[in-house]
Amino acid sequence: MLKDLSWLEQKDEWEGLNGLGFAKSTITENGEIHKFTRYFITSLTNPDEFADSVRKHRSIENQIHWCLAVIFREDASRARKDNSSFNLNIIRKCALKLVLQAQYK
Repeated sequence: MLKDLSWLEQKDEWEGLNGLGFAKSTITENGEIHKFTRYFITSLTNPDEFADSVRKHRSIENQIHWCLAVIFREDASRARKDNSSFNLNIIRKCALKLVLQAQYK
């Protein structure tokens, strides 16, 4: 995590910017290894808090993807024309949000 941003000319344009960080991930899928590096701008200054935030963010992404793929069968969607797949993705996410907010007895 990089906290000394005195070299960054645009620092003042990012309100609350206190650091830059990155996270490296390795994923094995179907016997293939994929490596990713993600870069972040952050208001956090503690490296442990930053790492925890990155892990939590990834966990939320995985949960949403699972719901969209399994419950809404998004991966099986045949929508291909124009923006239809993007529009349906937005509708599915709105529906997911509504379902999660509903309180059933």
